[in-house]
Amino acid sequence: MVFDRQSDVAAERERRAYWRSGVGLWATAAFARLSRIFAVPARDVDIGPDDLGVEHLKDARWQLTDSETRLRVLLDTERRTAEELREARDQANAANRAKSRFLAAMSHEIRTPMNGIMGMASLLGETHLTDDQKSYTRAIDQSAHALLALIDEILDFSKIEAGKLQLSHEPFSLQACVASAIELLAPKASSRNNLIAWSIAPDVPKLMLGDAARVRQIVLNLVSNAIKFTENGHVKVTVQRRLDQRSARDDRSVNSALYELTVADTGIGFSPETMAVLFDEFEQAEHVGVGRQSGTGLGLAISKRLARAMDGDIRAEGALGRGATFTLTFRCADAPENAVDPGDARASSAIIKNFAGEKPPHILIAEDNDINALLARRMCEHCGCTVVVVKDGTDAIDAVVSALEGRQDAFQLILMDIFMPRLGGLEATQAIKALFADRKLPANACPPIVALTANAFAEDRTRCLDAGMDDYLAKPFDAYQLNAVLSRNLQSDVSRKAG
Repeated sequence: MVFDRQSDVAAERERRAYWRSGVGLWATAAFARLSRIFAVPARDVDIGPDDLGVEHLKDARWQLTDSETRLRVLLDTERRTAEELREARDQANAANRAKSRFLAAMSHEIRTPMNGIMGMASLLGETHLTDDQKSYTRAIDQSAHALLALIDEILDFSKIEAGKLQLSHEPFSLQACVASAIELLAPKASSRNNLIAWSIAPDVPKLMLGDAARVRQIVLNLVSNAIKFTENGHVKVTVQRRLDQRSARDDRSVNSALYELTVADTGIGFSPETMAVLFDEFEQAEHVGVGRQSGTGLGLAISKRLARAMDGDIRAEGALGRGATFTLTFRCADAPENAVDPGDARASSAIIKNFAGEKPPHILIAEDNDINALLARRMCEHCGCTVVVVKDGTDAIDAVVSALEGRQDAFQLILMDIFMPRLGGLEATQAIKALFADRKLPANACPPIVALTANAFAEDRTRCLDAGMDDYLAKPFDAYQLNAVLSRNLQSDVSRKAG
């Protein structure tokens, strides 16, 4: 800036005014801010032209240097903290990925032999056995199902913890869901001399949209617990529809309703101390005269989380010697008028179909596990099918090529394991589909390919279908489940080729 030099006094006055209006105010504000950031002892900071002596300049330079050092330390600390947070996040993500891989591996490795145990016990039960042998076979089957239930609980809990639980949104009958659970547990209730009854309110619709398997899982857990802790008594299950305030005020929920399912028993009840940990993970109540029950202690914890995932909850009431009441609430959307319950189709096809008298369907089974291959072969043969078994995806492709070239009968269905030596099921499926495409054959000429795998996660099913497979059957499976797959896909194969 150029000053008007009319006089020394005027020039000095203008210089001072300029200083205080510009640089001086900036310096004052800067030092005040640094004092607040670095906790410099408070003192009046007012720098003017008279303060610019050598000592003042040295002091200011020292303070600026000190402040710069502290700022550098602060920035280095923030950078290290950010790096540590990124590293911790990466480690957590890596741990989650490792956990997911471990769960998938354990699911596969455990379910594969379980399929052999349960399937062979089922086949053994259909042979001519003495009464003792039938009893032993039932014990094997019941123990295997109990072990599978424990495995499923652990896997379910792990999926919930990892945030990977996905609920389906399909039409289902709540009445059929509850009825099937009651029917399954009726023998257990009878063995403890319990009466079991259930009722459903007339305003509960025939169909609703939700996850039937998860609802049934919760009902089974609650009713099974009621039976477990009740003897010479009764268990009552009631279902009703609740029009809650949310449905009335929230436009997004106007087509949904809150359902309430109550399980009341006359059993031994529980203490306030037990109530406090009832829904905690790995907690099992010890009741007088009953002792510690078998299981993982995850059933109620999983059920409560499932209920909350369905916008509901589970609450418990009870007292020692006075029974217990568990109330489940969950929300489901109303099903459209033209909705069809998929369970009806599954139920109708779950009757062993014998193809004798017709031309037997020719089935290719690709399975590297000898026991599971034998099981699938016997179950298919019991339905009247003819079977070819191969041990890997490469042999499956060769068998299909042989059929295409007329060197053996054409296959109406392929049951394909996923993890096999040399070539896996997903790659083999894509190669088989390509064989038909390369020969300019119609898309419906390729037989349906069904994934036959111990991978039971939802993402595994999606991966199989995305690879071109037509259906999915998780191990362990029984004869009814396999027959449902055979009926569904063989009928669709006939329909496709007729069209």
